Amino acid sequence: IGQKNIINTSTSLTKRGRREMKKFYSYDLRDGKNPYQWVLEEAGATVLAFNEFGSYQGDWFAKVEYKGRVGWIKDSYGSCSGCDAFESETGYEERTREEWKSFCKSFAKTYLKEIRTFEEVLKEAEENTDWDMEAKDMVKWLKDNK
Repeated sequence: IGQKNIINTSTSLTKRGRREMKKFYSYDLRDGKNPYQWVLEEAGATVLAFNEFGSYQGDWFAKVEYKGRVGWIKDSYGSCSGCDAFESETGYEERTREEWKSFCKSFAKTYLKEIRTFEEVLKEAEENTDWDMEAKDMVKWLKDNK
């Protein structure tokens, strides 16, 4: 990566390029926030509560206020571009930091179109308590953040 403001996402990154990429996904643009929380905020939502459940893969929940409406977003995440929407959609090209911010705002709006009610996300979390070891924690967290 020749310029400080370019982040290269190609699969053949140099060590310096990998450090830049790690910095992007970790803290550089996001102030240490989860990428999903960060993109929601970049798109204009106020994230009132956010949590993720799992390790390499799992589910995330966000209670948001967007355009005067308060509601919930639930999705899953993964550890690679094959199972994580954010990693999959970020592509394999160089972008400036401003291009990243613009892209992320657009990406987040797909979630913000699907704001759900508390009852909807709670019902979905409760359906998995028989087999998902973290579902009870999800349900408790949702109720605590209603």
